[in-house]
Amino acid sequence: MATRKKKTDTTLVNVPANGWPKMVQGTHLTVKTFEDGHTELIWDWDTLVNEVREACRSAEVATMKPAVRAKSKKSVAKSK
Repeated sequence: MATRKKKTDTTLVNVPANGWPKMVQGTHLTVKTFEDGHTELIWDWDTLVNEVREACRSAEVATMKPAVRAKSKKSVAKSK
């Protein structure tokens, strides 16, 4: 199973002097909240898609069966 990434701290970015719009930036999403209450979502699609692909690859590797090892000549001789 894929493991979760540690959460990073969110910070307020580019806040004007009067405080609006308020912006919270995460790893994949930036949320702008305006004074009238509506919000705007700005996705970082490249980062999101890359992280999902990496998680899928790690899940595929975890579910793969280990390679079967051939018996060596010494172990075949001992078993006879």
